[in-house]
Amino acid sequence: MKKIELLRELEKYAVFGNKKVEGITRKPRTYTKLMIYRLKREGLIKEVERDKYTVYEDPFIIASNLTWPSYISCWAALRHHNLTEQLPTTIHMVTTRSRKRREITFGQARIIFVRTKPHRFFGFKKIRFDRVDVFIAEPEKALIDSVLFRRVSFSEITDMVRKNLGSIDVEKLVDYLVRTGDSACAKRFGYLLEQMGVRVHGRLGKFVGRSYTVLDYARPAEGKGDERWMVIDNVGIRRAR
Repeated sequence: MKKIELLRELEKYAVFGNKKVEGITRKPRTYTKLMIYRLKREGLIKEVERDKYTVYEDPFIIASNLTWPSYISCWAALRHHNLTEQLPTTIHMVTTRSRKRREITFGQARIIFVRTKPHRFFGFKKIRFDRVDVFIAEPEKALIDSVLFRRVSFSEITDMVRKNLGSIDVEKLVDYLVRTGDSACAKRFGYLLEQMGVRVHGRLGKFVGRSYTVLDYARPAEGKGDERWMVIDNVGIRRAR
């Protein structure tokens, strides 16, 4: 098989290894390993990590195809859904699997793998990006993951929700909070939504409990306590209304 024909075939895959090249070329491993070495030396393919290569340069494509199952969430997903104007340099991948390397660098981007429990692995969809498929969190799940894994400050989440409340599916957000089952996360979003006029205590009130939760984990625990949601408002959501 000619080099250009092989590259066209490899474009169908976001990430590939030696076994994939063997299947395409029907050549023994010794031959395909040499072929991969030459393609890499010529700059026609890039090594992502051991026995994982790509013809693409966009880390968004690469990230979603390194570990299965996994999906893009947090900052990168929030940006994709236009909930923020910030251009993230980090791509968070939510997965149920453990990895020896929890972080890799590809181009100018950091790809960080965040392990979650199987019952919290939901709320994502497959989209076509360039010529390959990628898996990415829905807007509502990206917001929850960002708080659950503390990858985005709650102050920034508050701004996103306030500016995009009309486009966020609040019913789905609440459903996902219940399904996620994290008390602190449910209390934070419950308080935030009710301060914006959306009544959700009926469904999220069971998560309140008796202990206070600071609203923004990235700020000092200083602020007014709210007994209805048992949160300490160190963001100033009331004042921002």
